[in-house]
Amino acid sequence: MALNRASVQRSKSLEEFYGELKFSTDSISASTGGGMLDLLPLLKDIFSDRDAWALTSLMRLWLLAADDPSAPWLVSVAAMPGIGFQVTYRMSAAEAPWPDAFVQGTAVDEADACRMVRIAVERCRGWTSL
Repeated sequence: MALNRASVQRSKSLEEFYGELKFSTDSISASTGGGMLDLLPLLKDIFSDRDAWALTSLMRLWLLAADDPSAPWLVSVAAMPGIGFQVTYRMSAAEAPWPDAFVQGTAVDEADACRMVRIAVERCRGWTSL
């Protein structure tokens, strides 16, 4: 099982997408790309026991439980240069106070971001087979 690039965006791997950003002439894009490149191997470890599909948009990584463009995103991660990482997850329908409610927080480093992503994956309940 693995962290996979969603089939609708398979023209570039996640590493290629963030690698291009890392070498951008724009300092924000370069910092964002570098931060996400550092985080990707750690995120792949989180998904060693389940499949997840990743989309990228606006430099953010959007995680889904199915390789289906109509599937809702469940967890989102973005590098925030000089701050850390923003981690967001969609609350499960049973816990959400209204439809599509989400939780968002800021991680100070890669380890903290991974801790938050693990919690998000568990609490969103989108990967129900585990």
